[in-house]
Amino acid sequence: MTTKSGHTILVVDDEPSICWGFERLLAEQGHIVLTASSAEEGLEKAAAQQIDLLVLDVRLPGDDGITALPRFRLAIGDAPVVIMTAFGDLETAVAAIHGGASEYLTKPFKLEDASRVCEAMLVQSQQTDNPDFDTADLEPAGAAVLVGRSAAMQQVFRRIALVADSELSVLITGETGTGKELVAAAIHRHSLRRDESYVAIAPVSLSESVIESELFGHVKGAFTGAADARKGLFELADGGSVFLDEIGDLPMATQVKLLRVIEQGEFTAVGDLRGRKCNVRVIAATNRNLKSGVEDKTFREDLLYRLSAVAIELPPLRDRRDDIPLLCEYFLRRLGYPSAATAIPDEVMTQLQGRSWFGNVRELRNAVEHASVMARGRIFELADFPVPQQPARNGFAEQGASLDGLVEAWTREQLSAGSVTALRDLHDRLINATEPALLRAVLEHTSGNRAAAAQLLGMHRGTLRDRLKRYELHLGGSDDQMR
Repeated sequence: MTTKSGHTILVVDDEPSICWGFERLLAEQGHIVLTASSAEEGLEKAAAQQIDLLVLDVRLPGDDGITALPRFRLAIGDAPVVIMTAFGDLETAVAAIHGGASEYLTKPFKLEDASRVCEAMLVQSQQTDNPDFDTADLEPAGAAVLVGRSAAMQQVFRRIALVADSELSVLITGETGTGKELVAAAIHRHSLRRDESYVAIAPVSLSESVIESELFGHVKGAFTGAADARKGLFELADGGSVFLDEIGDLPMATQVKLLRVIEQGEFTAVGDLRGRKCNVRVIAATNRNLKSGVEDKTFREDLLYRLSAVAIELPPLRDRRDDIPLLCEYFLRRLGYPSAATAIPDEVMTQLQGRSWFGNVRELRNAVEHASVMARGRIFELADFPVPQQPARNGFAEQGASLDGLVEAWTREQLSAGSVTALRDLHDRLINATEPALLRAVLEHTSGNRAAAAQLLGMHRGTLRDRLKRYELHLGGSDDQMR
């Protein structure tokens, strides 16, 4: 669907090339394009005539775009607003959406992509009126490290901004180190409960015998050592938010009681008979596949449905490698460096972007801090960074090491070494490096029964015998077992 021609679009940016680009592309589509180099000039033009779409930069001389956005909203009514920003951080995204923006673009961007966004906003404005927006001031970012210009992180920012003001439970998923606890804190910080308590707990860190006491409290004499009554976290957080990290490790009996809190706003303290009311928003996080937990009977299906009213999935760092320079910039500035460009040479940054970062953002932050100590003020070298973290051998899927990630990491290391002369050579190296482990694991599973192993591997018995000879694997069993 396309928009009707003749829309009036106001572009406010102090970069003449940006204004010229928008003017050229949008005018070709039949629109009238007005430009301004400051918020004040833009407000004057917005007051003089009807504006169908506003494209507004954040960094401007005088008042910045976010500060001026409420006044623009008053001037243009319900017309859609597209914010342009060079800052890939959560606070800017939330401020833009809460201030009345319909969409935002992260610089640098292709003008053709920006033009498509503008057309989409015009189509949307023709189909439905935009809702009213909350223009309340936002709290400062504090120590949050949720930054990123990648499409995946921009989508995360959008979801946080859109769900923060709702009362729905939120389930945050993602590998270890991706920043789930930061997302939870950001949701609370930008919610209507922002002035109330925010309590975070990781039940996995507690023994099963004290989890319910911590969450729901207990009465005096409820158990040995309960000399006094004690309030639980849900009672302490009444009116605010509770963040339950690693929710997948919660005992089944406790899951039933948590479901009661979410559905009825009620709980019972340990040792008590009467129910108590509480008004809390539950935010949960996990690095596990809870659907598998439902199948394994270790996680309640009804609880999963209630928790995942809103789901936010955080991407692993290896899926947003373009954000690594931005994250390094953030960490280095917190350490007192003027910028990443003055500390990390391009060739070192390229090597960092090539790593798989199984520990995700947490591992990158620790690596940057380690390198800053080793460099002692000089330019960073690759040797200043610690050896990349390897995935755990057991349960590696829960530790963020997917099989494709392992293969990708190995391949990048081989290519960066410069020793691969042909793709066939690279493929052969991968097979030779991985097939012995595959054979060992399968033969261990079959207790050395090579006939059963061949069947599981989907290969002829003679092929398996040849492979074992090639890799000089002596794993027990005999050819008699293959007859």
